[in-house]
Amino acid sequence: MIPYIIRRILMAIPLLIGISIISFAIIKAAPGGPTGLLMDPTMKPEDQAKFEEKYGLNDPIHVQYVKWIGNMVKGDFGTSLIRRGVPVSEMIWNRLPNTLLLMAASTILAFLIAVPLGIFSAMRPYTKLDYTVTIGSFLGVATPNFWLGLMMIIFFGVQLGWFPTGGVATLNVPFSIWDRLHHLIMPAFVLATADMAALTRYTRSSMIDVLRQDYIRTARAKGFKEHTVVWKHGLRNGLIPIITMFGLMLPNFIGGAAITEMIFSWPGIGRLFIESAFSRDYPVLMALTVITAVFVVIGNLVADILYAIFDPRIEY
Repeated sequence: MIPYIIRRILMAIPLLIGISIISFAIIKAAPGGPTGLLMDPTMKPEDQAKFEEKYGLNDPIHVQYVKWIGNMVKGDFGTSLIRRGVPVSEMIWNRLPNTLLLMAASTILAFLIAVPLGIFSAMRPYTKLDYTVTIGSFLGVATPNFWLGLMMIIFFGVQLGWFPTGGVATLNVPFSIWDRLHHLIMPAFVLATADMAALTRYTRSSMIDVLRQDYIRTARAKGFKEHTVVWKHGLRNGLIPIITMFGLMLPNFIGGAAITEMIFSWPGIGRLFIESAFSRDYPVLMALTVITAVFVVIGNLVADILYAIFDPRIEY
């Protein structure tokens, strides 16, 4: 296992370098350039030259890339062009805990609801319960997060007043866990909806195949309780598609919550990405793009490791 992990990490290095080159080239080729929104039209040419010299914008593109990737390896993502003098790393670290909290809550909620629903649906296929879960899953996949978020804000936030309509905490109120949870409930549910729907379908399909296997019939013939047969013997072998989905969900810790964070005014990484895109804050965009690529690689690696843990038949 250890040699396999090392090989995967070494293979990821050229992949990340390629992603960084493509991302850097695309952002540099964007119309307007980083100075388009920053410079006063009345700025003198010598002041403009000083500005470009300060940020290295007049260097050849390959020189800019080498400087940027070299600094990034050291943990220096540069400084924001909009918030002048503010390090990009500081902007990211200030918002990362909020995104991690939101994504962890939505992921846990999705698994706690979807996996049992998928199993119960697989245990009673083609029944009213199965059809109800299937229709609910299709609705969850088809419902846009932004529409669901707006409807929840209008109904539960404005009309009923049960939950706050935005933010991560109540202003001018001392910190409390209940206050954070109160603000977290609606965005976490909205973000978990699509994942719940997909996980339920994957779990149902996988468990239906598993429950038809010979070793399940053997376990039942030996007199094991149905609960033990399904949850102990069947679920472990039915987890492979679920683990795959979990690996694909990890990159969402960076950008998957962007729309939800904007709707609920949640100060996270996704909202930072959208704000930086509109303001053409290129150092922030490039840093978040590379970090997202790193999470994709980590997600695939974690999924491969979990395969071997939950299914002993898989060897590396």
